[in-house]
Amino acid sequence: MPAYLFYPRRANGVSLTFIAEAAKNDAEAMALAAEIAADHDCVGVFVWEPASTADGKDRFVGEVGSVSEEARTGMTGVQGASASA
Repeated sequence: MPAYLFYPRRANGVSLTFIAEAAKNDAEAMALAAEIAADHDCVGVFVWEPASTADGKDRFVGEVGSVSEEARTGMTGVQGASASA
């Protein structure tokens, strides 16, 4: 199972920690993010999949907002958006 990184974020956009969990796929990872958002004092949770290819870029999976916000995925408009590790 792939590992995913979950970054709970505060209202000011800062994430002070991350949680690493395994999930079968992106949908399961987003469900885990919703649980993390509900369990932590945060406004949302960013979900990333660590680099698993030779290009060394992490993949942005999506973001889940807290109960008061809607779940969002792929907000970049580019499927498989990446950032350097």
